[in-house]
Amino acid sequence: MPSSALAASATPILPAEDSDPRDRRGRRHPLSCVILTGLCAVLAGARCLAAIGQWAANAPQHTLARLGARITDPALGTRQAPSPATIRRVLTALDPQTLTRLHTAEEIAVLVMDGKSLRGSATRTAAAAHLLQAMTPAGRTVAQVRVDDKASEMAAVADLLADVDITGCVISADALHTQLGTARWLVAGGAEYLLTVKANQPTLLSQAKALPWAQAPVLEAAREHAHGRVEVRTAKVLTAPRIAFPHARQVMRIHRWVRESCTGRVRRSYAYLVTSLPAESVTAAELASLVRGHWGIEARHHIRDVSLGEDASRVRTGNAPQNMALLRDVAIGVLAGLGFASIPAAYRWVSYECFTRPLDLLRLP
Repeated sequence: MPSSALAASATPILPAEDSDPRDRRGRRHPLSCVILTGLCAVLAGARCLAAIGQWAANAPQHTLARLGARITDPALGTRQAPSPATIRRVLTALDPQTLTRLHTAEEIAVLVMDGKSLRGSATRTAAAAHLLQAMTPAGRTVAQVRVDDKASEMAAVADLLADVDITGCVISADALHTQLGTARWLVAGGAEYLLTVKANQPTLLSQAKALPWAQAPVLEAAREHAHGRVEVRTAKVLTAPRIAFPHARQVMRIHRWVRESCTGRVRRSYAYLVTSLPAESVTAAELASLVRGHWGIEARHHIRDVSLGEDASRVRTGNAPQNMALLRDVAIGVLAGLGFASIPAAYRWVSYECFTRPLDLLRLP
């Protein structure tokens, strides 16, 4: 195991048994066992409910003991794994909000709101499940709701954060949520916001572009060389006394200069953001860190789709699409802390000893 793996791992906070959606008379396996089985299988490479069932069916006795599987012979101490039907039934019926507790508890200072469509969950009669999530920059899912489509994300913000104490929290979101009502609602709830400005708010975008950026100093700069390209980012921040947006205090402009190493092609782009944070309470470096945290969450979509096969997953029934997405999020958080160069590399390392390493990473006794 890499030296950083154990330190990065943590025992998941499991939901209470009374949140089990099954009838008491039909419970043969504890809810915690079924959830841990699903999480360990996803860490080991399972991409669908059938694969989780196969992992459980092949798990040796020492693995089943650590998972807390049901004892079938007290004299011999033999245990039985949850059946594929049991795993499917639980993950289909379980309230997704109960699985947000799988993440290690932490103080919530920053939340990123982001939407994601589960393309493989679409059927002939129903559109793909679209999820709106509130996550910490480290990838912990704090809340999640399913919405009808991307356009419904705006109306779902209040439902998403209804059970979250956002007092003193900075909420970051993409341009879809740069709405007057959303900004007022967040500030009224005691939060601050950092919102991307694009053409869906043409007046705000025009005002942001018209600020005297040429006279503003560069307050933050970063240079990265990775993925076959060189990227230089510079950030400028100006106060916004005349910006026509509720509670806006500052506007940030990020200039991105990207050169492809193999072709020499250069691309330039500007991103504008508006925030309710006053200049005296936050530095440009801190604002840039908040933006990077948001971009990092968006980059997880690629990991979920490519490395964990989310778009190819045909899980469609009930709450199963949301619950599988939450298990993938937890798995990515665990894998990201292993110290490997990429998530696929960490994924492969866990799969080489698929019946021990997932449990070790979750610190199961």
